Amino acid sequence: MAVLMRTYKVSDLVGELAMDTNDGKKVYDVIHPELLAGHNVELDFEGVRIIAPAFWGRTVADLFLDIKPEEFHRLFKAINLSPNDIEGLELMVEDAIEYHTNPAVRAAVDAVMEKMSRGDYDR
Repeated sequence: MAVLMRTYKVSDLVGELAMDTNDGKKVYDVIHPELLAGHNVELDFEGVRIIAPAFWGRTVADLFLDIKPEEFHRLFKAINLSPNDIEGLELMVEDAIEYHTNPAVRAAVDAVMEKMSRGDYDR
């Protein structure tokens, strides 16, 4: 039986600049239900010139709320990325897994984010 692969061209979803959380949410909204259904998902970044960390954060970080890391690694593939963009994606995935699976890390990050949102975070 052939495995179904859903391929999405990121440039069709967000254009040539994947810059912010709004762009990331557009991609997340497409791939999240596919991954939940157990479908293989391939994101094709051909034609995307710039990928910002905020894009990765919104595209992949919240996937780990209800998708196990093993499932993500089995089902998700990104193609046509530069070496720097591959590294950015890998770092975001590692950080997101750590955040969603380690309560101490989550508490520390949430505490810093809360302080920053109130404007009382010292550098």
